[in-house]
Amino acid sequence: MKKNVLRIRAIGLLIALSSNVFSSSLSEPATIIPVARVALGGSYELGGYTITNDSVPCLLNRFQGFVTFAPFSFLNVGIDAGVSQMDVSDDTTARDTIGVFHGDYGFSGGVHVRLGTPFYYNGLFRCIGIGKATIFSSKNKDGAAYGGKDGSGAVGLQFHVPRFGFITVGPQVYLMEGENKSYSGAKHRYSNLNNVRGWLAIDFFPPDKLKSSNKFFISLEVSLSPKAGFGDRVPVREMSFSINFGSITKRLYGQESDVEWSP
Repeated sequence: MKKNVLRIRAIGLLIALSSNVFSSSLSEPATIIPVARVALGGSYELGGYTITNDSVPCLLNRFQGFVTFAPFSFLNVGIDAGVSQMDVSDDTTARDTIGVFHGDYGFSGGVHVRLGTPFYYNGLFRCIGIGKATIFSSKNKDGAAYGGKDGSGAVGLQFHVPRFGFITVGPQVYLMEGENKSYSGAKHRYSNLNNVRGWLAIDFFPPDKLKSSNKFFISLEVSLSPKAGFGDRVPVREMSFSINFGSITKRLYGQESDVEWSP
């Protein structure tokens, strides 16, 4: 009974976060790590987005480290911290003029949560949900700055590929909003709040030839919006790419299983 109550609370937490989640890559890795283990690693993401309107593209580079913990077999939670850098193309609209911006790296950090069925159907796939919220900032030497929060929420099917790893596919919703300060000190709000994307994550676990108790992984992730494309001012628009790497530690507490977990 107590375990069921804890599971209901965990599911409620995920729903609450996903309903208003304000991201860098979701694949850290995308798979649910086993209970009582920790995933440690780093990630790089390149994302192309539009802000204010469809004619103002921007690029967001982000380097982050992450720590993920599995309190239950179906739930992972974690934190992210690192740096972000933003480039924004100039544009003139009927209401405002947005100047070209090339920023330096500033702080970026946030939280993430993953929820999935604790078993694979027929040993092949399970359902998962992932949410991530991040704040970011970028400022240049002339005092202009962009800062804000962004986030992703995705649901999908995760397929287990024996002796390789996991492949996860599904729809993703991406949100971005924040404030920019111009060279003159004027401040304006910007947002991109209607961006549904296709999402693919590939988690590869290399063969363990070192006989280590840790499980090393490399994750690749791609998300594409129906508006995805390439332009002269910003090379990628409404799409993102990321690479993540790290390791999953051995069980932190409790009895070890007779059969060691292996992807």
